[in-house]
Amino acid sequence: MKVVFALVVVGVSAILASPIDYNPDEWTLIPDSDYNMHLVSLSDVTFKKALAERSDFAVNFYLYTKKNPTTAQQIATGDADALRDSHFDAKNPTRFIVHGWRQSYTSEMNTEIRDKYFARGDFNVFVVGWSAGADTLDYIKAAGNTMTAGKKLAAFIDFVVESGKLNTDDTYLIGHSLGAHVVGIGGKNVSKGKINTIFGLDAALPLFFISEPSKRLAKGDALYVESIHTDGGILGFEEPIGNASFYPNYGNDQPGCGLDLTTACSHARSCTYFAESLSSPDEFLAVKCPEYSEITGRDCSTRGATARMGGQPSNYGRGVEGMYYLPVNSNYPYATGRV
Repeated sequence: MKVVFALVVVGVSAILASPIDYNPDEWTLIPDSDYNMHLVSLSDVTFKKALAERSDFAVNFYLYTKKNPTTAQQIATGDADALRDSHFDAKNPTRFIVHGWRQSYTSEMNTEIRDKYFARGDFNVFVVGWSAGADTLDYIKAAGNTMTAGKKLAAFIDFVVESGKLNTDDTYLIGHSLGAHVVGIGGKNVSKGKINTIFGLDAALPLFFISEPSKRLAKGDALYVESIHTDGGILGFEEPIGNASFYPNYGNDQPGCGLDLTTACSHARSCTYFAESLSSPDEFLAVKCPEYSEITGRDCSTRGATARMGGQPSNYGRGVEGMYYLPVNSNYPYATGRV
């Protein structure tokens, strides 16, 4: 009975981000279908995740352009005729959007980000549907399925380069939660060019480890990798994992989320902030923090170098690197335009 009670206390404390100690080499926290965190034996889940990494399932690619902004044209890897007959235009920038756990290509984050790009100009926007691997109540399986989804994304990008003359240097990959790791794995495995920019929107933390960059989003997966952290340490990564890592409200407990015990609201804010940055590219102003301890200690000076989070175009080529803090509002518009 004491052991059971101790595990319950640890699980509840994790949700509330309390500093309860446990050995991360033996135990880990994963979310259930209601996004409540549960402490499980790492040895019990590692094998199951490894099996899922070798699984196979359908990954679909849905093209939207300003000529078909709301009705998708589905294109399969290797179907050169479908690509040729679509509205894909290699002269326009290309963006790939990848959803997270228990979502699909019709999820709100995809349409919100897609529409913001079209408001900016002509883009090829591919929404990646990997719900066959992501839409499961079993988080362990979904986490393992990011490997297959990422490799299939890379194969599709290589196909569009070959058959559609896609310019990888004008291509961005945007992924939320587990989708952030899908785009990271995708970027690693593209063989016909280097992706210009990857945006990782609160990359999922449970079952992904800083010591295993080959299995997650990491610096080097594109020419420029930007990670946006809004639920650090619970559903999302807290450590910096990109060329530049941005921490709205120090990376967790996002304003306006209220008593967010599951932290799902803070986790989703990364998508909302990114979408807003596409229409207000200079408003998410952030200040550079020299030390990671200034992020975790919530004490970053406002006198350092500044950069903007997200936006179109990205920060690639602007010398933006390191960790950045920015304040955000509790409701729309979330950008404050100041540090």
